[in-house]
Amino acid sequence: MLLFVQGVVLGFIMVLPGMSGGTLFVIFGIYEQLVRDLVNRIFKPYIPLLLGIMAGIFASGFLFAWFFTKYRDQTSVFLLGCLLASIRAVLNCCPGINNRRVIFMSIGVVIGFSLGNDPIGSTSVMEEISGIYLFVAGALSSATMVLPGLPGSSVLIVMGVYDTVLFYLSELVIPKLAIFGIGSIIGMVLLVHALEKLYDQHRAIISYFFAGLILGSARTLLPHSFELEGIAFFMIGFIPVWKWSEGK
Repeated sequence: MLLFVQGVVLGFIMVLPGMSGGTLFVIFGIYEQLVRDLVNRIFKPYIPLLLGIMAGIFASGFLFAWFFTKYRDQTSVFLLGCLLASIRAVLNCCPGINNRRVIFMSIGVVIGFSLGNDPIGSTSVMEEISGIYLFVAGALSSATMVLPGLPGSSVLIVMGVYDTVLFYLSELVIPKLAIFGIGSIIGMVLLVHALEKLYDQHRAIISYFFAGLILGSARTLLPHSFELEGIAFFMIGFIPVWKWSEGK
């Protein structure tokens, strides 16, 4: 039962940009064991966790899809605050700065900016996404989500599919969700160990590159108009994630 509840919380975290699921695994005290079991293909003990994650994703997906429909600008600036605040967690491991790190961050900014499509939630008509691209997005977001400090849902924003996945969740587009789900499971099982090793060996460069991706892709969350109300929603999203990131 505890794993299921933890899974529900994780599912919500996965949907919310800027929040690191891997950090939550550390807080729950199951990170090292989880990664070890995934590498050794031990899945049965984590079935309740997986079911909880699915429940959390569906619940928060419905919620954010509804908010995007009714309150697009307010939701966008709230998520923008979450996303930008998460840079603190990404760079916590390597606070110092040098030319090499600046270069990789700049590369990330350019790539993140160029990958961003139309502003998130700006239209009710979703562009068709190929199954392969959706599969890759699921794999990369889930594998990244497991790494402490890296917000996996930000990968969906960088790849320009965040609001589309929310749309699939709200409308229960089962074939697309199945492709995304299969990609997520395979990514978590097959990629997490390789990414963890790569992350450990090149933590600083990857962190600054990822921070650049977040900065560049943030343009997809810009509101249509800037108002005083937007500043309040931005801070509501920014402050909790900033505090969450402290010391992680």
